[in-house]
Amino acid sequence: MKNNQTPEIRFPGFIEYWKQQKLGDLADFSKGNGYSKSDLTNEGEPIILYGRLYTKYETVIQSVDTFTIEKEKSVVSKGNEVIVPSSGETSEDISRASVVKEPGIILGGDLNIIRPTNDIDSVFLALSISNGKQRKELIKRAQGKSVVHLHNSDLKEVNLSFSKKEEQTKIADFFKQLDATIVFQEQELTTLKQTKKGFLQKMFPKEGESVPEVRFSGFTGDWEQRKLREMLADPVTDGPHETPKLEESGIPFISVDAIVDNQIDFDRKRGYISEETDELYSKKYRPQYHDVFLVKSGSTVGKTAIVETKERFNIWSPLAAMRVGEVSDPYFLYFLLQTRKVQNQVKDKASSGTQPNLGMRELEKFHTQITPNLEEQKKIGAFFQQLDNLITLHQRELDALKETKKAFLQKMFV
Repeated sequence: MKNNQTPEIRFPGFIEYWKQQKLGDLADFSKGNGYSKSDLTNEGEPIILYGRLYTKYETVIQSVDTFTIEKEKSVVSKGNEVIVPSSGETSEDISRASVVKEPGIILGGDLNIIRPTNDIDSVFLALSISNGKQRKELIKRAQGKSVVHLHNSDLKEVNLSFSKKEEQTKIADFFKQLDATIVFQEQELTTLKQTKKGFLQKMFPKEGESVPEVRFSGFTGDWEQRKLREMLADPVTDGPHETPKLEESGIPFISVDAIVDNQIDFDRKRGYISEETDELYSKKYRPQYHDVFLVKSGSTVGKTAIVETKERFNIWSPLAAMRVGEVSDPYFLYFLLQTRKVQNQVKDKASSGTQPNLGMRELEKFHTQITPNLEEQKKIGAFFQQLDNLITLHQRELDALKETKKAFLQKMFV
């Protein structure tokens, strides 16, 4: 049975109420010493800089990839310290902790260093600081405007809820294993994305070449130089330029913010438009199954997506829409637009005003190389489609693991 001094989920055999005590009574505190980015070297002694705590490191720091030359007054880890950044841009950034497991690592400036007593597991403490009510307490204590600060005096006042050491260690080991699984999944996802990037370079001809480096067996002959317009059934078009009136229900309406990882994320739709508005806008363009989109303005110019739904929706003008002709495969076009050759043209041609902007007629004139064999186009499109599906699957598994961790953090701590 859960009360305010026991977590909702526990390992078997643990029934005692958790204690609550000021962190200042359970640890010793110190500070790191003055290093900056200018002190970094290509090799030397490993050093942790405070900014990396909220951009790179997880709960347990497994490896350090920044190095420096040790100074006379360097603060060096003895192992199992908990470190918390003492300054940052937001209170959420700095209200987090990591554990330095290995001794001999230099601890740079703007780091609060906590050495817990033998009653407190260091990983358990870092997890407690970074999550739940302890983190909320630190966020409230962080002070500042352009830069916020957390001091050891703030950390000492945190009310830590904790169980006996044996249970703390079991909880810590559980989350270390979960973190290791998440890191492995992230590495797998990165490898898949790099694999796709490599194949995009090898399965489409490089600049000045007429055939790709890698090709499906049975296909020969040079690829042909074409302008993008020659692949399309209709001119490049876009959605309405005026801002529509959004409704609480109706036809989904999307813009560039719905294009994420070269896919349409309908959860990021702008809202809905009425049947009447959709009919009015669709006189100019109505999205169809396997239409290809390219973001033609804004910070994400060049991002692509392909329509994989037959449900009705509509788009706003920052999206350029393309529909292939009978001699082209839509997925071939979709992945062709992601190649370095086309993306470089996007960067070159997008006007450099207050924000990048690519004209539709300019887009139609893009130089491309395509195989005139429709079957080869389909094989290339299907290959990359399968690779994208695998990437999506791994991304969903990674997202599910992170949600699982979040749920357990809520239920395994007081």
